[in-house]
Amino acid sequence: PTPSASPSPSPTPTFSCPPGQVGFILTLTTDNNPGETRWILKQGKRWSRATRIASTLYGSYTNWQTTYIETQCIEENEVFYFQILDKERDGICCDDGLGTYSLALNGQEPFRSGGVFGFKERTRFNAISSYNNMNTFIIEVETEPKGGNIDSTSEDEDEEDSTSNDEEEES
Repeated sequence: PTPSASPSPSPTPTFSCPPGQVGFILTLTTDNNPGETRWILKQGKRWSRATRIASTLYGSYTNWQTTYIETQCIEENEVFYFQILDKERDGICCDDGLGTYSLALNGQEPFRSGGVFGFKERTRFNAISSYNNMNTFIIEVETEPKGGNIDSTSEDEDEEDSTSNDEEEES
């Protein structure tokens, strides 16, 4: 079963993680169509085989131009993927409001922020406790340009049309 994250409006909640884990923080400001936005957090070296750690469904966010903070304890020194999707394929900025998102670990400055994309944007990163050792910190970003379509697969269509967080992709 896949745990489901439930959106919580800001301010940033205080949380701590057990030893061997780091705090993943997503700060998401919705555009004027918040119900068109969803995201997925996976752990694993390849997206197609990674395990879903947390996710939301389309319709999870209902307030436009609202900032939500999502937190999750994740395993330190492991590879993760964060993917944000927009059902109408116009991203969360800037055609219909000024939506943005940022990703951070352990309350540090964001290591990734965005909002201008088409259907999806995917970020691969290593979960490290401190950005001080950047030699071990990897960030790779794939952005689908507006009107474009990067590596579209049936898996993406399943994600786009997903109605239940309990459904896991086949390995």
